Amino acid sequence: MTLEYLLELVHNYSTEDKELIIRAYEFAKVCHKGVKRKSGDPYITHPLSVACILAEMHADADTIAAGLLHDVLEECPTISKEDLAQTFNPTIAKLVDGVSKMKKVDFNNDKVLTAAANTQKLVLGLWQDIRVIVIKIADNLHNMRTEQFQPPHKQIEHANETMGLYAPFARLTGAYKLMSELEDLSFSYLDPEGYKEMDDLIKFVEHEYEEEKEQLLIEVAQMLNSNHIPFNIKSQIKSHYELHRKILTYGSYDNIHDLYGIRILLDNVENCYTVKAELEMMYKYLKEKGKDYIKRPKTNRYRSLHTSIISPNGYNFQFQINTEQMQAINNYGLTAYWNLLSDQNRDVVAQVMQNDFRHFPCFSILKDMASANRTPESYVRELNNDVLVEKVYVYTPNEDVIELPIGSTPIDFAYKIHTDIGNSITGVEVNGQKERLDYKLKNKDVVNILYDPTLLTSPDECPDYSSMCKTEHAKRKIKEFHHSNIPQS
Repeated sequence: MTLEYLLELVHNYSTEDKELIIRAYEFAKVCHKGVKRKSGDPYITHPLSVACILAEMHADADTIAAGLLHDVLEECPTISKEDLAQTFNPTIAKLVDGVSKMKKVDFNNDKVLTAAANTQKLVLGLWQDIRVIVIKIADNLHNMRTEQFQPPHKQIEHANETMGLYAPFARLTGAYKLMSELEDLSFSYLDPEGYKEMDDLIKFVEHEYEEEKEQLLIEVAQMLNSNHIPFNIKSQIKSHYELHRKILTYGSYDNIHDLYGIRILLDNVENCYTVKAELEMMYKYLKEKGKDYIKRPKTNRYRSLHTSIISPNGYNFQFQINTEQMQAINNYGLTAYWNLLSDQNRDVVAQVMQNDFRHFPCFSILKDMASANRTPESYVRELNNDVLVEKVYVYTPNEDVIELPIGSTPIDFAYKIHTDIGNSITGVEVNGQKERLDYKLKNKDVVNILYDPTLLTSPDECPDYSSMCKTEHAKRKIKEFHHSNIPQS
């Protein structure tokens, strides 16, 4: 990566923005002068690469400048946050501070405690400005792309950190394209043999499916043209790690209904539904596998129609039907606004991103965690158990989607809705039937909590349901509720 390449990526930015980016580069270059990476390259190549990743996402100039400066506070003790605010602007200083790690000396050189405190600081920063985690994901992505220069034990350590923190945050914010690359890079270090297996399988499937795929593409294009519907069509197989996970679930690649994806990008939503109906008349489709993520988007804003088919010769394909704008958000999540709203003031776009993030299910949890008086260890435990894990998606009787960790119970659901409902729960109906309070919720369950508000004034009359719930959030709220009734000395 070079400064010239970065400037080419931002060639259509304003003169003022380009000058800001150049100043940030020159400042970082001076700060990192004489320092080398493990590869032997000058250290400045790393922040420059991070800035290029951000520029490829059409990030605003403040974010790109912060990417260039993201290691300055850690590596240059003579530079302070106030210096950055004065030299550049307060937004850049805030973003750089948000991604800067704290020093082990501040935590008695305790590596585990320092790591927990740094995670807590990072997440508190993203709660205030989503761009903090985007910069950190870009930082992590470039580090993983150059991980071959690290010793084996560091490769494993960094891959585990990526799988545990950065890839899940990419998924939470809807940046599936970044998540997929982070997972594959980590997978290649954590399980080289498994990665090679999946690589061989992908090549085999691509060859095996090639003729059938090409025939499908011809037939679909003919149908779209005959209906005078403008389109863009692409096909791809699962990524290495995603395929690995699917095989663990389904046992064999030929049992995976969405093994090979054919993405059809259209000009409007009406045509999406028209095309889905046409495809389901043309091919044998699996009704139970169909998904309407346009009417009911995923909680990270993913929108698309899915229909899985078995081709005439018995191969599994999934059609993913959406618009170009939907696909931009599906690939890059909240950061897609940088491109979609490129004609807007950068502060306006940043505010749109942050406002949208406030409607994500994880935001309310992060907000609650931020307001609680937590130790770094308990904070990270709740983050790992409640936020950065695989989710189950269930519904309220009003059809609102509620996102919970897999293994959650109606107790967790109640506390996710409102603390008072959790504190006064008396029973639950799932899909119209009474269920036990330790029932494990499944995707698409409709959950109706039965509760008695009079119990709120009598914690001693309420059972302690902490053994029946999965989330740290519910356990903490139960503890707080019962503790509130203990007489104070």
